[in-house]
Amino acid sequence: MPVRTGYLEAQAGLSSLTGAYARLEGGARLKSNLGLFGFAEANQRERLAGAGIRLMFGL
Repeated sequence: MPVRTGYLEAQAGLSSLTGAYARLEGGARLKSNLGLFGFAEANQRERLAGAGIRLMFGL
């Protein structure tokens, strides 16, 4: 199944709790209502990484 759309988002900033941080997230929409994403985030104290599934819907 071909991927319809994707995205890449980068952020950097300052937090009063953790100081400077950087975050990178990328994802792909597999169907009109289903997407996958992964992220990495780093600050002065810790490094995080993860993946997830997004289900989009309308009310």
